Amino acid sequence: MARTRHDRFPAIELPESLDAGRAKGEQLREILEAMVAHQPPGTLLPSERSLAERFRLARMTVRQAIDDLAVRGLVRRARGTGTFVAEPRLSHGTTAGSFSDDMRRRGMVPGARVVSVREHSASMLVAERLRIGAGDPVVTLDRLRSADGVPMAVEQTRLPATRFPGLADLISDDVSLYGVLAERWGVRVHRAAHRVSVVGLAETDAALLDAPTGLPSFLIERTAYDEAGRVIEWGRSRYRGDRYDVIFDVAAD
Repeated sequence: MARTRHDRFPAIELPESLDAGRAKGEQLREILEAMVAHQPPGTLLPSERSLAERFRLARMTVRQAIDDLAVRGLVRRARGTGTFVAEPRLSHGTTAGSFSDDMRRRGMVPGARVVSVREHSASMLVAERLRIGAGDPVVTLDRLRSADGVPMAVEQTRLPATRFPGLADLISDDVSLYGVLAERWGVRVHRAAHRVSVVGLAETDAALLDAPTGLPSFLIERTAYDEAGRVIEWGRSRYRGDRYDVIFDVAAD
């Protein structure tokens, strides 16, 4: 396939096709995010048309993937010119803590319902976040998190399957993921880094949260590490903006 100048990226090659077993929009977002991570601010991304043709996707699917990156501040659009890698945004580090711990601190009873759990090959983006090889097996866990029975967040967590073999079979509703990791493998979260941005809820997430599509939500990207500094998990959660606050403690110098 002939490539235009917009399809040449020295640090990352676009795959020739997408995995038929996964949502194509999600895969495209991961591809674009990995591309953005490897390019300096101001780099022009492939056009919607070229991406749609390359991966045989509807233009709307491509547009939604780019819109997701735009609202998170990873790319910027310029009318009549294209989409470019944006200047990096400031992010905040926080101490470790699970959703359940957070809700209990707020005086609420946490809950979890498993939406799906599956094992699949890691994309380049997921591999980089987990510090494993591209194509290595990962477990992806999607859960609906609640507080006092009220839907609060849609959570997607990815963990290295080689390090935690059989994990997918141990997860069920209201089972503590961190509890399983500690009891079965002796692995505990020592610290976690969070990146927080604001996005509108997509239709699928809005339905799970019983919220209107487009409702402002907090997108919290989390990477958890063990005491040795190894990545335990990487994931993203979308919290209802009308039911959740993000609070940062800042120590004085």
